[in-house]
Amino acid sequence: MTITKLQGGLGNQMFQYAVARSRCVDEKIYLDFSFLQKNNVSTEHFTKRDFELGVFGIQYKEFSDRERKICFGTSTKDKILRKLFYGRTETVHQIENEFVIIPAAQNIYFDGYFQSEKYFASIRNQLLTEFTFPELDGANIRILDQINSVQNSVSIHIRRGDYLKPEVLKYHGSLGENYYKAGLELLKAKFPNLYYFVFSDDISFAKTLFKDLENTYFVNINSGKDSWKDMFLMAQCRHHIIANSSFSWWGAWLSQKQGINIAPENWFNKEVANFDINNIVPSDWITI
Repeated sequence: MTITKLQGGLGNQMFQYAVARSRCVDEKIYLDFSFLQKNNVSTEHFTKRDFELGVFGIQYKEFSDRERKICFGTSTKDKILRKLFYGRTETVHQIENEFVIIPAAQNIYFDGYFQSEKYFASIRNQLLTEFTFPELDGANIRILDQINSVQNSVSIHIRRGDYLKPEVLKYHGSLGENYYKAGLELLKAKFPNLYYFVFSDDISFAKTLFKDLENTYFVNINSGKDSWKDMFLMAQCRHHIIANSSFSWWGAWLSQKQGINIAPENWFNKEVANFDINNIVPSDWITI
């Protein structure tokens, strides 16, 4: 039995699913919705999230309250039922986002973000199949056609929104103009005829930042429940300059066009969180 607790938005939920899938490639995963259900109000320090994995049509089972009691309950009845039906369930818990070793347990419960392909790189092809998006609407198909019409398409992601909340900003930090400028210069030195597709939850800011960048298309038609369409379009680009965001991390990882992926070296604010960037960013990506 493999259970994973869902928390965060689409990108984080994909990480949580992927690490669980790496443990049971042929069985249904149990998804624990309890965190999403209990934390359903946005505050100054927290952004509520809904279940977003359903966009892929993946197969799963819901981890019920009854199953939770059997797996983790302390009553005599719970312990007897646990012994009869499930056996011991090992919890893999991340304190923050550090890399952890996954034990070879029969039953396992994942509690964390698990933002590293090291957990699931061995099942990449299976995940590419499972993380298949629905068909796009007409407006997004037209953008897709533009992406496919050029050889050197570049997705650029600027994440602001909830990252500007004081407590979130203190932890994640904010990427400045220098990061994106360095990424652009690197690509310009390697490839001709670059075409840029800019994705952001603050398009006005993005347009100001890239006001002098030629061959640029600002994608600003997808939000809320349609945000997955941005990830789909990102994945169709050849090159990527991602934000310190699991959303654009997946946009780059899902791409199969053999381009260059550029990620920020400062994924978190090093004053409060200092993780090994080599665990978060794949070894064949470039960090700036």
